[in-house]
Amino acid sequence: MPLDLRCERKRERMTIETICPTDSTPLVAETATSFRCPLCSRLYPERDGVLKFVARNDEFYEGAYQAQVSFLPRSERPWHAWPLWLISSGYLWMVRRFVPARGLVVELGCGGGVKYFGRRYRMVGCDLSSSSLERLNGIYERLLQVDAAEKLPLQDGTVDAVVSSFFWEHIPPGVKPRILAECMRILKPGGRLIFLYDVETDNPMIGHYKRRDPVLYRRLFLEGDGHLGYQSSSDNLRLFRSAGLSILAHRGIEKSWVQSGCVYEKLTAFGGVGRPIFRFARILDRAPFFYLYTAVVRIVDALFGPLLPDRWARMVVTVCSKDGIATGEE
Repeated sequence: MPLDLRCERKRERMTIETICPTDSTPLVAETATSFRCPLCSRLYPERDGVLKFVARNDEFYEGAYQAQVSFLPRSERPWHAWPLWLISSGYLWMVRRFVPARGLVVELGCGGGVKYFGRRYRMVGCDLSSSSLERLNGIYERLLQVDAAEKLPLQDGTVDAVVSSFFWEHIPPGVKPRILAECMRILKPGGRLIFLYDVETDNPMIGHYKRRDPVLYRRLFLEGDGHLGYQSSSDNLRLFRSAGLSILAHRGIEKSWVQSGCVYEKLTAFGGVGRPIFRFARILDRAPFFYLYTAVVRIVDALFGPLLPDRWARMVVTVCSKDGIATGEE
């Protein structure tokens, strides 16, 4: 990275003010590796670029999700940026579409993060996993080890967008309103919230195996991945609206039998006549077929998804606005 760009990033990082979660007082640098609250005198250590607001690492999440999206388009021109439409079920494309460049963006449950976000936006990564955040040192401008169910250590009304991918389904339903209230607090008027998340689905293929062996379904699809917050698409929509957010887009993903390879991998455990088919299908989601198969999944979604019931979706991407004007649902 050129020296002038490094200096610019350092200056911008210093303008992202963090606050004490206990009393909302802006933190001040105590030493080169810690921040202090002037009001309550609490100390918050910073190691490897990660400012820590949790007392200990979470046993389930520490190091569990470290995958990093490393694709960087040569430019923002459509013929260079179009692969963003393929990655993560189009989530990156939606963020690019709804959030202007150089905006201050908070990513909840960021894991290993997205290099493209780090280049396009002023990014604040929030996660329970310290080792995942460390991978983003030098890519995101601020890294906060924090429990999103508690107070986010950021000033009111300072953030242009809050985004997340595959974070929301890990949150128990009773906790979700608290997180949305925190998102509303830190968002600027007109700020965007963009979440990609798994939902409780009535997809005919998945539903067949769920009815056949509910215990195995729960173990594979919920407990194994820590999906404590599986809810239907419509239930999540009501949650966003009840938080005071306006819905700009709410789009079901993977409504058909054409699914990501991780689904086929789980379904092989159910046995039966479908097992050989699922074993073959999951191979398509791996090298050297991965990119071609990803394109097929996205094209099927784009062509046939709008014709299929929303309750058949396995995932949903929701785009909301704070104090904005709803433009309808997609």
